[in-house]
Amino acid sequence: MNLKNKKSKKSALDWEYIPPKINGGKETIDDMSLIVGMYDNYQVTKTGNLVGILEVSGINLDLLNDNEQQDVFNDYGAFLMSTLGEGVDDTLQFIEPTIPVNMTAYINGLKRKYLDLKLNHPEQEFKINLLASYLDHFTTVQNSKNMTTKQHLLIVKVKIKDKSVESLDLAVNNLDEKINQVKRDLENALADFDLTAKILPSQEVLEVLKNLINFKG
Repeated sequence: MNLKNKKSKKSALDWEYIPPKINGGKETIDDMSLIVGMYDNYQVTKTGNLVGILEVSGINLDLLNDNEQQDVFNDYGAFLMSTLGEGVDDTLQFIEPTIPVNMTAYINGLKRKYLDLKLNHPEQEFKINLLASYLDHFTTVQNSKNMTTKQHLLIVKVKIKDKSVESLDLAVNNLDEKINQVKRDLENALADFDLTAKILPSQEVLEVLKNLINFKG
């Protein structure tokens, strides 16, 4: 009797969440989301995983000849085999969400040129008015979010043993090591094509999550 009770007893720190079936769109965002919250630069999921995101620069295959394109596929295949090959009990997720083009740096550059001309060369009225029209146009385009591009994201995760703070801190250390290793492996595998990978900080992760829901909202 005691043994039976011991087996049936579950710790409050155990991960027991099972994703529910979709209920005709009646769920809230919190109901549908697997994310409990943020910890450090990572996301804690209801299923007991700690998740980090790498943003990867794209490779424009249209600018490469057939041999160079084949080299990209071969190098990428070598990366996958070394990371996820036979005997490796792991998974990576690749997603390419559509996001608004971020023209903030370009617009700020135009603002600096505009202010410099206004202060130091006010006689160049035509150029000043031209820059003002550019600023108005590109600011309108950015605010409308009608110009979009693809973002290349690589999702890396580790298991969290239980809901204790100690297990969470251990998972952070494990994910720090793992995501940095994946970053190095990916950049080394495609070094000939100047590919770079960036570990997203929490604020940029929140922006990614917002864009996945509705980047115009």
